[in-house]
This record gives sequence, C-alpha cells and structure tokens, in this order.
Amino acid sequence: MRRLTPSIRTQLLFWLVIPILVLLLVGAGLSFGLAMSLATDAYDKALMDSVYTIARCVQRKGDKLTVDVPPATLAMLQDDITDKNFYQVLDQNLHLLAGDPGMPALNLNEDLKNELSACRDGTINGEQIRIASMKAQLPGEPQKFVYIQVGETLHQRERMADQILIGVIFPQFAILGLSALLVWFGVSRGLVPLSKLRDAVASRSPVDLSPLPIADVPKEVRPLVTAINELLERLQQDMQAQRRFIANAAHQLRTPIAGLKTQSELALRQKDTEEIQHALGLIHTGAERAARLANQLLALARTEPGAVDPALWRDVDLNLIGKNACKDFIHDALAKSIDLGFESCDQPAVVVGDGMSLRELISNLIHNAILYTQQGGSVTVRIERSHVAGEEIANLVVEDNGPGIPAEERERVFERFYRLIDKQTAGSGLGLAIVREIAHLHGATVTLGEGPREQGARVTVRFPVSGSKGSAGDARRDTSSGNLLSAGRS
Repeated sequence: MRRLTPSIRTQLLFWLVIPILVLLLVGAGLSFGLAMSLATDAYDKALMDSVYTIARCVQRKGDKLTVDVPPATLAMLQDDITDKNFYQVLDQNLHLLAGDPGMPALNLNEDLKNELSACRDGTINGEQIRIASMKAQLPGEPQKFVYIQVGETLHQRERMADQILIGVIFPQFAILGLSALLVWFGVSRGLVPLSKLRDAVASRSPVDLSPLPIADVPKEVRPLVTAINELLERLQQDMQAQRRFIANAAHQLRTPIAGLKTQSELALRQKDTEEIQHALGLIHTGAERAARLANQLLALARTEPGAVDPALWRDVDLNLIGKNACKDFIHDALAKSIDLGFESCDQPAVVVGDGMSLRELISNLIHNAILYTQQGGSVTVRIERSHVAGEEIANLVVEDNGPGIPAEERERVFERFYRLIDKQTAGSGLGLAIVREIAHLHGATVTLGEGPREQGARVTVRFPVSGSKGSAGDARRDTSSGNLLSAGRS
C-alpha cells in the first residue's frame, strides 16, 4: 500500500503543537506537584501544631502521668465536619495513656528514627490518614519522655488537590488551544508564498518555460525555485535544439526525396535503355543517401537521454566491436582502393556500455574516414590502452591520410548538420555529432587531431576501462603476424 506523504502544513502543525502540548503538560505536572507539596507542608504543620497543643496537656500527678486535654481543644479536634481527627499519648514504654487505641502503632526505628517529630501516612478503620508524631520531654524530668500521635483523614487534602489540579490544568489547556490557533495562523501565513508559487506554476501553459519569479520567494524556498528555473532553461534549450533538429532533418530529407522524385520522373520519360540505366543509377545513389541519412537520424534519436537505459549496459570489448565494424566497410574501402587496417590491443579493452551504440560510433568514424579520404589512401582503426592520472583508459583511434580538418573547424564539425564548406564530398553532417553524443553517454571524450606524418585526420575516443576482466581475449589480433586487417589484401 502506498504511503501517503503529509503536507508541509500538517508537518509544521504537528512538530509545533505536539511539543507545545508536551511542554504544557510537563509544566502542569510540575506546577501541580509543587502546589501539592506546599499544601501538604501546610496541613502537616497544622497537624503538628495539634501535637504541640496535646503535649502541653501532659502532666505528672504523683506517680502517674495524666493527659488533661481542655474541652475546647478536644472539641476543635473532633468537630471538623470534613475530616476525622484522632490522637494518642503513649508513655516511654509505648503504653497508651490517653486517646484512641485504634491508631497505628508507633515504630520508633521507622517512624521517628532519631528525630523528635515526623509525619507519615497510615490507616485507621480502613481509611487513609496522615499522622504527626512527636517525642515530648516531660517538664522538669529530662530523662522522661512521652510519645504523642495525632491523625487526620485526607478529605480536605484531596479536595485541595482537586482544586489545584483544576486550577492548573484548565488554564494550560486554554493556553494550548490559543497556541494551536496562533500556530495554525502563523503557518498559514508563512505558506502563502508557496501557494502563490503553486498558482504561478499551475496557471502556465505547457509551452511557457520562462523562469519563475524569485523576488518574493522565501529564502528557504529560493534554492528550489532556482533549481526549477535551471531545469526550465535546460528544457527550453533542449526544445529549441529539438525544433532546430526537426527543421534541419526535414530540410535534409527533403533534398534526397525531391531528387528521387525528379530522377524517377526522368526515368519514366526516357526510352533509351542507357538513359534509363543512368537514371536508375542516380535513383539508387539518392536512395542510398536517403537511407543513410534516415539511419543516422534514428541513431541520433537513440542517443537522447530519455532513450537510454544504462541499467541494461554490459561489459563489451572494443577489440571485437572494432574488428566487426571494419569488416562492414571492406567493400567500401575496396571501391576507392583504400587500405583499411585494424590494429587490436594485446589486452582486452573492456568498457561498460551498449554494444550497438558503440558499433554505431565506430562505424560513423570509419565511414567518415573512407568518405573523405582520397582514392588510394589509407584508414587505420586502432585500439590502445593507456594510463591517465592513474586511471586505466581504452583508446579508440581512427586515422587517415586524407585532406584532414583545419584546426579552426575541429570543434564545429561536431555540430549537427555542419559540413566543411570546401568539401565536395556528399554527406549529412551527422556522423561526428552522433559520435560525440554516444561518447558522452558512455563517459568518454572525443578529440580531433592530425593524422600520421601531420597529414589527414585522427579521431581519438577515450573510454574508462571496466573493472571486469570479461572473456574478451579472443579478439586480440586478426592476424598473427601483421596485426592488420587490410581491405586491399583481404
């Protein structure tokens, strides 16, 4: 089941109101405990005053101790309409001299210990009471003591506890409600800029990719808006590039298609067999150009980020891919008497990538080299391994001895549909653009330079080598002696 993500408002209210509630409850508990402690001390002091009053009533008459509690004092102890009061006077041996025999027995070691007076809890007739105890010295007899206990039920204390609890809790809950209302109001006001930002985005048309206004955006949200604006800018650039690409592609396809239409109409009007064969040859050439252009456009579309799934990539060996790609161009090289050679690396050059895309990359480089190299020239495809800054690199090198590429044009030739002005050779201007796109997707870099003996062109694609050893050792050398697959000699 999908987990629902709470709104920012809900999270803010939760993390503000809940801590406030906890703090108020803790404060209420502390206030209640403090109030109860003060009330208990007051009641215990009053109870101890009763003990002192009874202690003054203990007198010795002859050999006997008597407790002569005045009627007014006794009435004060017994006439409380809320609580019941009990008292007890014991001699030094804890024998009852006066008072209620049912009071809890006095344990000197626990109840008084080494103190002269103390208060404790107890029960009488199954009812909870509070007992104040005191060890009182007899007047004129320093070595003689009596023990006095006065007990009182807890009704007044409980009533006061309830009053204190009500007096503390109700205001705290009122404060909590007011705090929650203020927090809700504050959070709502604080989220107004986000609501305005949401409305600004929701009211836009699908083609409106202009930046979002950032002037009134809160500081905390500004990085998010900045990132969105950067994304919108990239989308706008991609859409503009796509529009340009579609326009250029339409223009590029229109020309060979129009040529095919013209040549086919011309062939239909011809009656001479040689003229018809010539027209058909032109149609065949135009069809080949249109087919290659369409294939290059499809290959370029496959290099778009949305069409790539790196999760499906595998370890592939550039030795094997390069050798197979060279075999595909043997007949093209023979047609121009070009010496096409392949030199593999003596170690596996394993990279992580898409085998079909890498085959397309190498094929474009070989096709360009054969296309622009003069009759009887040479094209060499070489796989190398090297170390750059401590990293293992696999190099794919395609070099020729053709006319080469001027230094000032070497960056622009990677643009889509860009072709060198002075070249008479037919081409679409997509080959090197496809090469750069595929290399970029594989984390590789492409550089252009001069060919052997400062003649022609050299294209080098540097790939990071995969950590996998693979089973690529069977694509080492195509021949045991020359490390060369030559179109002129195969």
